[in-house]
Amino acid sequence: MDPIPPQKSLTELTAERIREAIILGTFPLGTKLSEQKLADQLEISRSPVREALVLLQIEGLVRVFPKRGSFVFSPGERMTRDLCEHRTIMETACLALAIERNHDCLLAGMRAGMDQMQNAIKTSDTKQYSRGDLKFHRAIISGSSNSSMIKSYETTIGPLMALRTHLFTITGIHLDQSMNEHAAMLDACAIKDVAKAQEICAKHITHLSEHSREEQIYTAT
Repeated sequence: MDPIPPQKSLTELTAERIREAIILGTFPLGTKLSEQKLADQLEISRSPVREALVLLQIEGLVRVFPKRGSFVFSPGERMTRDLCEHRTIMETACLALAIERNHDCLLAGMRAGMDQMQNAIKTSDTKQYSRGDLKFHRAIISGSSNSSMIKSYETTIGPLMALRTHLFTITGIHLDQSMNEHAAMLDACAIKDVAKAQEICAKHITHLSEHSREEQIYTAT
């Protein structure tokens, strides 16, 4: 018999919606999150919202302070450095697996992300650029066909993705450089040059930490 796929709980679905909103900049860094407003927007009770915020606190996307409320995280320099190292290890490993296991699907996903980013640049839509960027990098992770990697990536990399969106939307930094790096990574993957693709990927991620430092957006840690 075929297994019955598990259904996601309301709390998990709520966490997904809020997580995506933070990553895509709908809720900017440091924003206070109202349980009631979130519940009203999602047309649910406050209970799953409260439970979802606890999950997102574990992921590092939300900070909950007694008597003060819940806030979207604000980055610290050490946190950003650690996340960049974590993301580099995961994405470079997944690149090798994706090129080996799902080369055609990897290229299709990366190209779809590139198309979205290019269209976003034409209209100066930085949030849409961020969506395309996320699609590009998710293609790398999903292409690995490693369910453990995919789950870990989605539940740990959110703060770094949200910081990236902040830099794109608030400061409008280096979109041309970002596009060039994505294009070079795609070219390397197309000819199955794993080492080159990994090298470009690592430098691409490192640049995020450098840009964060340049913009001096870190909070005291």
